[in-house]
Amino acid sequence: MAEEQEIVYGQGIPKVIDPRVPMFQEVVEDIKYKSQLLARETKLSSGVLATVSMGFAIGFILAILMMLGPFFVFSGGL
Repeated sequence: MAEEQEIVYGQGIPKVIDPRVPMFQEVVEDIKYKSQLLARETKLSSGVLATVSMGFAIGFILAILMMLGPFFVFSGGL
């Protein structure tokens, strides 16, 4: 069996182990980087979604004009 160690009280103040700050800093920097990427992607997608209907309408009108334009130019109308 494992040897049992006797707990001794009154031996002074226990020493605290120094935390591994560089490891935590790496994790914090990684989380910051990922959150900034997520925020940037969210802003971009919301901006695209806000203008998609106007862009579709403008594109549709331009496509119709490009299809009907030659008829008006070369044959004098529909």
